[in-house]
Amino acid sequence: MTGSVESNYSLALFQLAEKDTPLLTAVRDELLQIKGIIKENPDFVKLMDTPTVGLEQKMDVLKVFDKAQPYVYNFLRVLAENGRFSYYEKITDAFCRLYNDKLGIGEITVTSALPLTEKQLADIKAKMGEITGKTIVITQKTDKSIMGGVVIDYGDQRFDGSVKTRLEALKQSFGQLIG
Repeated sequence: MTGSVESNYSLALFQLAEKDTPLLTAVRDELLQIKGIIKENPDFVKLMDTPTVGLEQKMDVLKVFDKAQPYVYNFLRVLAENGRFSYYEKITDAFCRLYNDKLGIGEITVTSALPLTEKQLADIKAKMGEITGKTIVITQKTDKSIMGGVVIDYGDQRFDGSVKTRLEALKQSFGQLIG
């Protein structure tokens, strides 16, 4: 049984770099930087996956990344050779999941109506660290529509302590009582 394109490619790159944590971190960081560049330039992926553009031309285009870690640069070349550049974002995400699993890192997104204080973020980080048993890295977002409280997303789990959700639950309870 074969895995998905993103799992196969991410695992192959991960296995090359995993024996050296500083190298593994450098590879992850560069993959993320390139992901940002690609997001800002969506036509780049189209160019790299266009069958009418020759492989030699694609390799010339990739020379803009020749200062990257050799693993990363060669990885980009392999994607171009195999017409898999459209999977770059998913491959990078899968690589980051492997990285986080190996190093015991849990990424969470905390959404609140207003920016949280450093103390509030530290408290959330500590509590989520206890729950997950991982070192927590927080991405903070604001969304005024939640009115108050916080929503914490961790993987496919959501901890919703927002005022908006509480009000909706209260409204639904009253609807059942009256209805």
